[in-house]
Amino acid sequence: MYVQRSNTSANIQGEELVMDTFAEVQQRWHFWRRRYDLFLRSSPHRILSKADEPQPEPEPDLFHQFAVIDGGFLAWDFALKDAQGLSIASVNRAFRGFGREIFTDTGQYFVNFSGDEPTEGDDVAQKPHLIRKLSVDERALILATAVNIDFDYFSRHSGPGGGGFFLFDSVE
Repeated sequence: MYVQRSNTSANIQGEELVMDTFAEVQQRWHFWRRRYDLFLRSSPHRILSKADEPQPEPEPDLFHQFAVIDGGFLAWDFALKDAQGLSIASVNRAFRGFGREIFTDTGQYFVNFSGDEPTEGDDVAQKPHLIRKLSVDERALILATAVNIDFDYFSRHSGPGGGGFFLFDSVE
C-alpha cells in the first residue's frame, strides 16, 4: 500500500488534485505470522500522480526501510521495531466483546508513538520514554499501517450481507 498526501499548492489554486507518494507498507507473507515492512521515501525526488489516474510504480531505491512488524499468530498488538530492534511505536486493537467481534466490523485501535507498549492496569499516565521524536511522515506511515492491519486481519469478513459472521455472509 502506498501512502500519499495531497500537493497543497494544487488544492489552493483549484487545480486537479495531485498526490505525492512518500511511504509504502508491504505485507510479507508468512504461514502464521503477521509481518509488515514499512518504507519512507529517502530521495528528495517526488513521486507525483493525479488522484484519478493509476499510481506509478516508484523505483525501489527511492525508499529506505523505516520499521518492521513481526506479530505472532492471531496477534492484536503490533510493535514497530527499527533497525536496532528497538520499539518505536505500536498499534493495538482492543477486545470489545465476543458479540461485537463476531457480528460487526467495529474496532477500537490505540496507536502509541512513544514505543512503549501498553500494559494491563496502567491507570497512571507516565512520561513516555522516547528514543527520538517521530516526524510527521513517520507518524502518517504508522497511521496508514494501522488502517492496513485492520483491513488485512479484522475487516475482511465485511460484505454486502450485513453482519460479519461467516455463516451469515451472502455469496456473490
